[in-house]
Amino acid sequence: MVNSMKRKVLIIEDEPVISEMMCILLETEGYIVISLSDTAIARQQLLMHDVAMVMLDVNLNGEDGPSMCTYIKQEANLKHIPVVLVSTNSELETIKNTCGADDFIQKPFDLDYFINKVNGYGRAVA
Repeated sequence: MVNSMKRKVLIIEDEPVISEMMCILLETEGYIVISLSDTAIARQQLLMHDVAMVMLDVNLNGEDGPSMCTYIKQEANLKHIPVVLVSTNSELETIKNTCGADDFIQKPFDLDYFINKVNGYGRAVA
């Protein structure tokens, strides 16, 4: 193990099957995962935990992903956290640029691609 401190990843995804799959993939890679479908609770978790990365669905019930991303990137104590948008939306790159996300992953995604993308950020902040 390169780093004895496990990295925490916050997943904000309202699709249970996708959320569960991302959790399993990340936990297999040694990450601690907090998985939520509600952005109001996610805001509290961000302030309470040392989160290394946020995986954020674009189309959520209630507050949408771009709005949540904008919030994270405008908060002085949160803006350093990498935010990766995960969505089927074909305008993902434009959305990423508009809300200030660090990256995006198009659904459906290749499992190896997903892990490599996360590890790229996970290792960078370790």
